[in-house]
Amino acid sequence: MKSLVKQSQLYFMFSFLGMIAAGSLLLRLPFCYKGEETLAWSDAFFMSTSAVCITGLTSVPISDFTLLGQVIILLLVQIGGIGVMALTASIVLFLGRGMSLGDTLMMSNLSDNFSLRRTESLLKTIVLYTFNIEAVGAVLLSAAFMLEGRFGFWQSCYYGIFHSVAAFCNAGFSPFDDSLQSMGWMVKVVVALLIIAGGIGIYVIYDLLHNRRKVALLQIHTRLVVISSLLLIVLGMVFIKLFEHWEGNEDIAWVDAFFMSVSARTAGYCTVPLNDLSPNSISLVIIFMMIGAAPGSTGGGMKVTVVALAVLAILNTFMGNRRVLIFRREIATDNILKSFTIIVTFVLLVVMGAAVLSPMLEHSEQAILFEAASALSTTGMSMDVTGALPVAAKFLLIIFMFIGRIGPFTIFLFLLDREKVSRIRYPEERIIIG
Repeated sequence: MKSLVKQSQLYFMFSFLGMIAAGSLLLRLPFCYKGEETLAWSDAFFMSTSAVCITGLTSVPISDFTLLGQVIILLLVQIGGIGVMALTASIVLFLGRGMSLGDTLMMSNLSDNFSLRRTESLLKTIVLYTFNIEAVGAVLLSAAFMLEGRFGFWQSCYYGIFHSVAAFCNAGFSPFDDSLQSMGWMVKVVVALLIIAGGIGIYVIYDLLHNRRKVALLQIHTRLVVISSLLLIVLGMVFIKLFEHWEGNEDIAWVDAFFMSVSARTAGYCTVPLNDLSPNSISLVIIFMMIGAAPGSTGGGMKVTVVALAVLAILNTFMGNRRVLIFRREIATDNILKSFTIIVTFVLLVVMGAAVLSPMLEHSEQAILFEAASALSTTGMSMDVTGALPVAAKFLLIIFMFIGRIGPFTIFLFLLDREKVSRIRYPEERIIIG
Protein backbone atom coordinates (compact mmCIF):
# COMPACT_ATOMS: atom_id res chain seq x y z
CA MET A 1 0.00 0.00 0.00
CA LYS A 2 2.84 2.40 0.84
CA SER A 3 4.32 1.95 -2.63
CA LEU A 4 0.92 2.80 -4.08
CA VAL A 5 0.81 5.97 -1.98
CA LYS A 6 4.20 7.02 -3.31
CA GLN A 7 3.11 6.11 -6.85
CA SER A 8 0.01 8.29 -6.64
CA GLN A 9 1.97 11.23 -5.23
CA LEU A 10 4.66 10.91 -7.91
CA TYR A 11 1.97 10.70 -10.57
CA PHE A 12 0.39 13.83 -9.14
CA MET A 13 3.66 15.78 -9.26
CA PHE A 14 4.73 14.63 -12.72
CA SER A 15 1.27 15.38 -14.12
CA PHE A 16 1.71 19.00 -13.13
CA LEU A 17 5.29 19.11 -14.38
CA GLY A 18 4.11 17.76 -17.73
CA MET A 19 1.41 20.41 -18.00
CA ILE A 20 3.88 23.17 -17.09
CA ALA A 21 6.32 21.99 -19.76
CA ALA A 22 3.58 21.76 -22.40
CA GLY A 23 2.25 25.20 -21.46
CA SER A 24 5.72 26.74 -21.70
CA LEU A 25 6.17 25.40 -25.23
CA LEU A 26 2.74 26.66 -26.32
CA LEU A 27 3.24 30.15 -24.89
CA ARG A 28 6.54 30.41 -26.77
CA LEU A 29 4.73 30.14 -30.10
CA PRO A 30 5.02 33.44 -32.05
CA PHE A 31 1.24 33.80 -32.56
CA CYS A 32 0.58 33.60 -28.79
CA TYR A 33 2.53 36.72 -27.86
CA LYS A 34 2.13 40.29 -29.16
CA GLY A 35 5.74 41.35 -28.57
CA GLU A 36 8.15 41.91 -31.44
CA GLU A 37 10.45 39.23 -30.06
CA THR A 38 9.56 35.71 -28.99
CA LEU A 39 8.58 35.37 -25.35
CA ALA A 40 11.66 34.56 -23.25
CA TRP A 41 11.93 30.99 -21.96
CA SER A 42 12.05 32.22 -18.36
CA ASP A 43 8.80 34.19 -18.84
CA ALA A 44 7.09 31.31 -20.66
CA PHE A 45 8.06 28.91 -17.88
CA PHE A 46 7.00 31.41 -15.21
CA MET A 47 3.62 32.12 -16.80
CA SER A 48 2.91 28.43 -17.43
CA THR A 49 3.80 27.52 -13.84
CA SER A 50 1.67 30.36 -12.51
CA ALA A 51 -1.29 29.17 -14.61
CA VAL A 52 -1.03 25.43 -13.90
CA CYS A 53 -0.37 26.10 -10.21
CA ILE A 54 -3.34 28.54 -10.30
CA THR A 55 -1.32 31.36 -8.76
CA GLY A 56 -1.85 34.49 -10.87
CA LEU A 57 1.61 36.08 -10.63
CA THR A 58 2.61 37.49 -14.02
CA SER A 59 6.09 38.38 -15.20
CA VAL A 60 4.41 39.55 -18.43
CA PRO A 61 0.99 41.29 -18.46
CA ILE A 62 -1.86 39.06 -19.71
CA SER A 63 -2.79 41.85 -22.13
CA ASP A 64 0.54 41.30 -23.92
CA PHE A 65 -0.68 37.89 -25.09
CA THR A 66 -2.86 37.39 -28.14
CA LEU A 67 -6.36 35.96 -27.84
CA LEU A 68 -4.94 32.48 -28.46
CA GLY A 69 -2.25 33.00 -25.81
CA GLN A 70 -4.86 34.12 -23.28
CA VAL A 71 -7.05 31.11 -24.07
CA ILE A 72 -4.06 28.77 -23.56
CA ILE A 73 -3.39 30.38 -20.17
CA LEU A 74 -7.06 29.96 -19.25
CA LEU A 75 -7.02 26.29 -20.25
CA LEU A 76 -3.90 25.73 -18.13
CA VAL A 77 -5.69 27.39 -15.22
CA GLN A 78 -8.74 25.16 -15.70
CA ILE A 79 -6.71 21.96 -15.88
CA GLY A 80 -4.62 23.02 -12.90
CA GLY A 81 -7.74 23.93 -10.94
CA ILE A 82 -9.46 20.61 -11.38
CA GLY A 83 -6.26 18.62 -11.17
CA VAL A 84 -4.81 16.57 -13.99
CA MET A 85 -5.75 13.24 -12.46
CA ALA A 86 -9.25 14.26 -11.43
CA LEU A 87 -9.95 15.54 -14.93
CA THR A 88 -8.56 12.42 -16.63
CA ALA A 89 -10.32 10.01 -14.29
CA SER A 90 -13.61 11.85 -14.61
CA ILE A 91 -13.48 11.77 -18.41
CA VAL A 92 -12.98 8.01 -18.22
CA LEU A 93 -15.90 7.72 -15.83
CA PHE A 94 -18.27 9.73 -17.99
CA LEU A 95 -17.30 7.67 -21.04
CA GLY A 96 -18.68 4.71 -19.14
CA ARG A 97 -15.45 2.79 -18.70
CA GLY A 98 -15.35 3.20 -14.93
CA MET A 99 -12.20 3.13 -12.83
CA SER A 100 -10.01 0.17 -12.18
CA LEU A 101 -9.24 -0.75 -8.57
CA GLY A 102 -5.67 0.51 -8.99
CA ASP A 103 -6.85 3.87 -10.35
CA THR A 104 -9.39 4.23 -7.55
CA LEU A 105 -6.76 3.42 -4.92
CA MET A 106 -4.40 5.95 -6.49
CA MET A 107 -7.03 8.69 -6.39
CA SER A 108 -8.16 7.93 -2.84
CA ASN A 109 -4.58 8.03 -1.57
CA LEU A 110 -4.40 11.74 -2.39
CA SER A 111 -6.74 12.33 0.51
CA ASP A 112 -6.16 11.15 4.04
CA ASN A 113 -9.79 11.48 5.04
CA PHE A 114 -11.94 10.42 2.09
CA SER A 115 -13.22 6.87 1.83
CA LEU A 116 -12.28 4.61 -1.04
CA ARG A 117 -15.92 3.75 -1.62
CA ARG A 118 -16.88 7.34 -2.50
CA THR A 119 -13.90 8.21 -4.69
CA GLU A 120 -15.70 7.82 -8.03
CA SER A 121 -18.67 9.81 -6.76
CA LEU A 122 -16.34 12.55 -5.57
CA LEU A 123 -14.65 12.81 -8.95
CA LYS A 124 -17.98 13.23 -10.71
CA THR A 125 -18.92 15.92 -8.21
CA ILE A 126 -15.63 17.78 -8.90
CA VAL A 127 -16.31 18.13 -12.63
CA LEU A 128 -20.07 18.76 -12.42
CA TYR A 129 -19.73 21.33 -9.63
CA THR A 130 -16.81 23.09 -11.33
CA PHE A 131 -18.41 23.50 -14.74
CA ASN A 132 -21.87 24.35 -13.40
CA ILE A 133 -20.56 27.08 -11.09
CA GLU A 134 -18.28 28.46 -13.79
CA ALA A 135 -21.16 28.51 -16.30
CA VAL A 136 -23.43 30.43 -13.92
CA GLY A 137 -20.55 32.77 -13.04
CA ALA A 138 -19.79 33.39 -16.73
CA VAL A 139 -23.41 34.40 -17.42
CA LEU A 140 -23.58 36.73 -14.41
CA LEU A 141 -20.21 38.32 -15.14
CA SER A 142 -21.03 38.77 -18.83
CA ALA A 143 -24.15 40.66 -17.82
CA ALA A 144 -22.17 42.67 -15.25
CA PHE A 145 -19.53 43.65 -17.82
CA MET A 146 -22.29 44.66 -20.24
CA LEU A 147 -23.80 46.90 -17.58
CA GLU A 148 -20.42 48.57 -17.13
CA GLY A 149 -21.18 50.25 -20.48
CA ARG A 150 -17.58 49.98 -21.76
CA PHE A 151 -17.68 46.64 -23.54
CA GLY A 152 -19.61 45.17 -26.42
CA PHE A 153 -21.57 41.91 -26.25
CA TRP A 154 -18.79 39.56 -27.38
CA GLN A 155 -16.17 41.37 -25.33
CA SER A 156 -18.38 41.07 -22.26
CA CYS A 157 -18.92 37.36 -22.90
CA TYR A 158 -15.19 36.75 -23.26
CA TYR A 159 -14.30 38.71 -20.12
CA GLY A 160 -17.15 36.97 -18.29
CA ILE A 161 -15.90 33.48 -19.20
CA PHE A 162 -12.25 34.35 -18.53
CA HIS A 163 -12.86 35.84 -15.08
CA SER A 164 -15.37 33.16 -14.10
CA VAL A 165 -12.88 30.34 -14.73
CA ALA A 166 -9.94 32.24 -13.22
CA ALA A 167 -11.91 33.36 -10.14
CA PHE A 168 -13.36 29.92 -9.40
CA CYS A 169 -9.89 28.40 -9.77
CA ASN A 170 -8.54 31.12 -7.44
CA ALA A 171 -5.98 32.07 -10.10
CA GLY A 172 -6.29 35.86 -10.17
CA PHE A 173 -5.44 36.30 -13.86
CA SER A 174 -7.11 39.17 -15.69
CA PRO A 175 -6.77 40.68 -19.18
CA PHE A 176 -7.06 44.09 -17.49
CA ASP A 177 -3.75 45.66 -16.44
CA ASP A 178 -5.31 47.07 -13.23
CA SER A 179 -6.93 43.74 -12.27
CA LEU A 180 -10.51 44.68 -11.20
CA GLN A 181 -9.78 48.11 -9.76
CA SER A 182 -11.86 49.99 -12.33
CA MET A 183 -14.84 47.62 -12.21
CA GLY A 184 -18.23 48.26 -10.58
CA TRP A 185 -19.62 46.56 -7.49
CA MET A 186 -21.54 43.90 -9.45
CA VAL A 187 -18.37 42.47 -11.01
CA LYS A 188 -16.60 42.56 -7.64
CA VAL A 189 -19.39 40.74 -5.79
CA VAL A 190 -19.79 37.99 -8.41
CA VAL A 191 -16.02 37.41 -8.59
CA ALA A 192 -15.83 37.29 -4.77
CA LEU A 193 -18.61 34.67 -4.64
CA LEU A 194 -16.81 32.59 -7.29
CA ILE A 195 -13.60 32.77 -5.25
CA ILE A 196 -15.47 31.53 -2.18
CA ALA A 197 -17.10 28.73 -4.18
CA GLY A 198 -13.71 27.58 -5.46
CA GLY A 199 -11.92 27.99 -2.14
CA ILE A 200 -14.33 26.15 0.14
CA GLY A 201 -13.15 22.73 -1.02
CA ILE A 202 -14.73 19.83 -2.86
CA TYR A 203 -15.00 17.73 0.32
CA VAL A 204 -17.22 20.41 1.86
CA ILE A 205 -19.28 20.76 -1.31
CA TYR A 206 -19.73 16.99 -1.56
CA ASP A 207 -20.84 16.83 2.06
CA LEU A 208 -23.24 19.77 1.71
CA LEU A 209 -24.80 18.35 -1.45
CA HIS A 210 -25.35 14.90 0.05
CA ASN A 211 -26.50 16.11 3.48
CA ARG A 212 -28.22 19.37 2.61
CA ARG A 213 -31.40 18.28 4.44
CA LYS A 214 -29.58 16.67 7.36
CA VAL A 215 -27.38 19.34 8.90
CA ALA A 216 -26.68 17.13 11.91
CA LEU A 217 -24.94 14.62 9.61
CA LEU A 218 -22.44 17.14 8.26
CA GLN A 219 -18.84 16.14 8.90
CA ILE A 220 -16.77 17.98 11.49
CA HIS A 221 -14.46 18.99 8.64
CA THR A 222 -17.35 20.72 6.83
CA ARG A 223 -18.48 22.63 9.90
CA LEU A 224 -14.93 23.70 10.73
CA VAL A 225 -14.25 24.95 7.18
CA VAL A 226 -17.53 26.88 6.86
CA ILE A 227 -17.30 28.54 10.29
CA SER A 228 -13.58 29.36 9.94
CA SER A 229 -14.01 30.74 6.41
CA LEU A 230 -16.94 32.97 7.36
CA LEU A 231 -15.08 34.20 10.44
CA LEU A 232 -11.97 35.05 8.42
CA ILE A 233 -13.97 36.90 5.76
CA VAL A 234 -15.80 39.04 8.33
CA LEU A 235 -12.72 39.72 10.46
CA GLY A 236 -10.63 40.54 7.39
CA MET A 237 -13.23 42.95 6.03
CA VAL A 238 -13.63 44.75 9.37
CA PHE A 239 -9.90 45.02 10.10
CA ILE A 240 -8.98 46.25 6.59
CA LYS A 241 -11.65 48.94 6.84
CA LEU A 242 -10.48 49.79 10.37
CA PHE A 243 -6.76 49.92 9.46
CA GLU A 244 -7.44 52.20 6.49
CA HIS A 245 -9.62 54.44 8.65
CA TRP A 246 -6.76 54.81 11.14
CA GLU A 247 -4.44 55.85 8.28
CA GLY A 248 -6.97 58.41 7.05
CA ASN A 249 -7.80 56.44 3.89
CA GLU A 250 -11.58 56.78 3.68
CA ASP A 251 -11.68 55.96 -0.04
CA ILE A 252 -11.85 52.19 0.42
CA ALA A 253 -15.51 51.10 0.33
CA TRP A 254 -16.99 48.23 2.31
CA VAL A 255 -17.36 46.21 -0.89
CA ASP A 256 -13.62 46.62 -1.53
CA ALA A 257 -12.78 45.65 2.04
CA PHE A 258 -15.00 42.56 1.64
CA PHE A 259 -13.41 41.71 -1.71
CA MET A 260 -9.84 42.07 -0.47
CA SER A 261 -10.63 39.91 2.57
CA VAL A 262 -11.94 37.16 0.26
CA SER A 263 -9.30 37.52 -2.45
CA ALA A 264 -6.33 37.68 -0.06
CA ARG A 265 -6.77 33.99 0.79
CA THR A 266 -5.24 32.72 -2.49
CA ALA A 267 -7.31 34.38 -5.26
CA GLY A 268 -5.05 37.33 -6.07
CA TYR A 269 -7.48 39.81 -7.61
CA CYS A 270 -7.27 43.42 -6.39
CA THR A 271 -9.94 46.11 -6.36
CA VAL A 272 -7.64 48.69 -4.75
CA PRO A 273 -3.92 49.35 -5.44
CA LEU A 274 -1.90 47.33 -2.94
CA ASN A 275 0.71 50.07 -2.66
CA ASP A 276 -2.01 52.45 -1.43
CA LEU A 277 -2.92 50.21 1.51
CA SER A 278 -1.52 50.87 4.97
CA PRO A 279 1.32 48.69 6.33
CA ASN A 280 -1.13 47.14 8.79
CA SER A 281 -3.47 46.09 5.98
CA ILE A 282 -0.56 44.66 3.99
CA SER A 283 0.54 42.64 7.03
CA LEU A 284 -3.00 41.30 7.39
CA VAL A 285 -3.07 40.35 3.70
CA ILE A 286 0.24 38.46 4.12
CA ILE A 287 -1.24 36.51 7.05
CA PHE A 288 -4.40 35.75 5.07
CA MET A 289 -2.37 34.62 2.06
CA MET A 290 -0.46 32.17 4.23
CA ILE A 291 -3.66 30.85 5.86
CA GLY A 292 -5.12 30.08 2.44
CA ALA A 293 -8.26 28.21 1.45
CA ALA A 294 -9.77 24.85 2.42
CA PRO A 295 -8.32 21.39 1.68
CA GLY A 296 -9.47 19.92 -1.63
CA SER A 297 -10.07 23.39 -3.07
CA THR A 298 -8.55 25.34 -5.92
CA GLY A 299 -6.80 27.59 -3.38
CA GLY A 300 -3.43 27.17 -1.73
CA GLY A 301 -1.80 28.30 1.49
CA MET A 302 -1.39 26.37 4.73
CA LYS A 303 -5.15 25.60 4.60
CA VAL A 304 -7.80 27.06 6.86
CA THR A 305 -8.29 23.76 8.74
CA VAL A 306 -4.59 23.61 9.61
CA VAL A 307 -4.70 27.06 11.21
CA ALA A 308 -8.07 26.35 12.85
CA LEU A 309 -6.73 23.18 14.50
CA ALA A 310 -3.63 25.02 15.72
CA VAL A 311 -5.77 27.79 17.22
CA LEU A 312 -8.06 25.22 18.85
CA ALA A 313 -5.03 23.40 20.31
CA ILE A 314 -3.74 26.66 21.78
CA LEU A 315 -7.14 27.59 23.22
CA ASN A 316 -7.59 24.13 24.75
CA THR A 317 -4.11 24.38 26.28
CA PHE A 318 -4.96 27.74 27.87
CA MET A 319 -8.15 26.19 29.27
CA GLY A 320 -6.15 23.37 30.82
CA ASN A 321 -7.38 20.63 28.47
CA ARG A 322 -4.89 17.97 27.46
CA ARG A 323 -7.10 17.00 24.54
CA VAL A 324 -8.35 19.12 21.63
CA LEU A 325 -12.15 19.02 21.51
CA ILE A 326 -14.57 20.43 18.93
CA PHE A 327 -18.26 19.71 18.36
CA ARG A 328 -18.12 16.97 20.99
CA ARG A 329 -15.32 15.22 19.14
CA GLU A 330 -11.68 14.74 20.08
CA ILE A 331 -9.18 15.67 17.37
CA ALA A 332 -6.53 13.05 16.67
CA THR A 333 -3.07 13.91 18.01
CA ASP A 334 -1.40 13.29 14.64
CA ASN A 335 -3.74 15.89 13.09
CA ILE A 336 -2.52 18.48 15.58
CA LEU A 337 1.15 17.55 15.05
CA LYS A 338 0.78 17.73 11.26
CA SER A 339 -0.94 21.12 11.55
CA PHE A 340 1.88 22.66 13.57
CA THR A 341 4.46 21.01 11.28
CA ILE A 342 2.83 22.54 8.20
CA ILE A 343 2.61 25.99 9.82
CA VAL A 344 6.25 26.01 10.93
CA THR A 345 7.46 24.64 7.58
CA PHE A 346 5.40 27.17 5.63
CA VAL A 347 6.54 30.17 7.67
CA LEU A 348 10.18 29.10 7.48
CA LEU A 349 9.97 28.69 3.70
CA VAL A 350 8.44 32.15 3.29
CA VAL A 351 11.10 33.77 5.49
CA MET A 352 13.96 31.92 3.75
CA GLY A 353 12.51 32.76 0.33
CA ALA A 354 12.29 36.44 1.24
CA ALA A 355 15.87 36.34 2.55
CA VAL A 356 17.11 34.89 -0.76
CA LEU A 357 15.10 37.38 -2.82
CA SER A 358 16.18 40.41 -0.79
CA PRO A 359 19.69 40.88 -2.32
CA MET A 360 18.23 40.55 -5.84
CA LEU A 361 15.59 43.28 -5.47
CA GLU A 362 15.50 46.95 -4.53
CA HIS A 363 12.06 46.86 -2.94
CA SER A 364 11.04 47.18 0.71
CA GLU A 365 11.39 44.19 3.00
CA GLN A 366 7.61 44.01 3.39
CA ALA A 367 7.10 43.96 -0.40
CA ILE A 368 9.65 41.15 -0.79
CA LEU A 369 8.07 39.14 2.06
CA PHE A 370 4.71 39.76 0.40
CA GLU A 371 6.01 38.37 -2.92
CA ALA A 372 7.43 35.21 -1.30
CA ALA A 373 4.21 34.57 0.63
CA SER A 374 2.13 35.20 -2.50
CA ALA A 375 4.08 32.65 -4.54
CA LEU A 376 4.18 29.90 -1.90
CA SER A 377 0.50 30.35 -1.06
CA THR A 378 -0.34 30.46 -4.82
CA THR A 379 -2.22 33.72 -4.25
CA GLY A 380 -0.88 35.83 -7.09
CA MET A 381 -0.96 39.28 -5.49
CA SER A 382 2.09 41.49 -5.98
CA MET A 383 3.20 44.93 -4.85
CA ASP A 384 4.61 45.67 -8.33
CA VAL A 385 7.56 43.34 -7.72
CA THR A 386 6.98 40.47 -10.17
CA GLY A 387 7.57 42.49 -13.33
CA ALA A 388 11.02 43.56 -12.08
CA LEU A 389 12.27 40.10 -11.13
CA PRO A 390 15.64 38.93 -12.48
CA VAL A 391 15.78 35.44 -13.99
CA ALA A 392 17.15 33.82 -10.80
CA ALA A 393 14.33 35.30 -8.73
CA LYS A 394 11.75 34.08 -11.26
CA PHE A 395 12.99 30.51 -10.93
CA LEU A 396 12.88 30.75 -7.13
CA LEU A 397 9.23 31.83 -7.31
CA ILE A 398 8.54 29.06 -9.85
CA ILE A 399 9.78 26.53 -7.29
CA PHE A 400 7.67 28.20 -4.60
CA MET A 401 4.54 28.13 -6.77
CA PHE A 402 5.05 24.46 -7.57
CA ILE A 403 5.60 23.54 -3.92
CA GLY A 404 2.61 25.64 -2.91
CA ARG A 405 0.35 23.93 -5.43
CA ILE A 406 1.18 20.30 -4.76
CA GLY A 407 1.64 20.90 -1.03
CA PRO A 408 4.72 20.46 1.14
CA PHE A 409 3.45 17.17 2.48
CA THR A 410 3.03 15.66 -0.98
CA ILE A 411 6.74 16.22 -1.55
CA PHE A 412 7.84 15.06 1.87
CA LEU A 413 5.63 11.97 2.07
CA PHE A 414 6.77 10.41 -1.19
CA LEU A 415 10.31 10.44 0.20
CA LEU A 416 9.28 9.07 3.57
CA ASP A 417 6.95 6.29 4.60
CA ARG A 418 3.58 7.75 5.49
CA GLU A 419 3.37 6.00 8.81
CA LYS A 420 6.06 4.15 10.71
CA VAL A 421 4.57 2.08 13.48
CA SER A 422 7.13 1.10 16.10
CA ARG A 423 6.51 -1.78 18.47
CA ILE A 424 8.94 -0.26 20.93
CA ARG A 425 7.63 2.31 23.42
CA TYR A 426 10.10 4.36 25.43
CA PRO A 427 9.53 6.03 28.81
CA GLU A 428 7.82 9.40 28.59
CA GLU A 429 9.94 12.43 29.49
CA ARG A 430 8.96 16.05 30.13
CA ILE A 431 11.16 18.92 28.94
CA ILE A 432 11.32 22.34 30.61
CA ILE A 433 9.64 24.76 28.18
CA GLY A 434 9.16 27.88 30.24
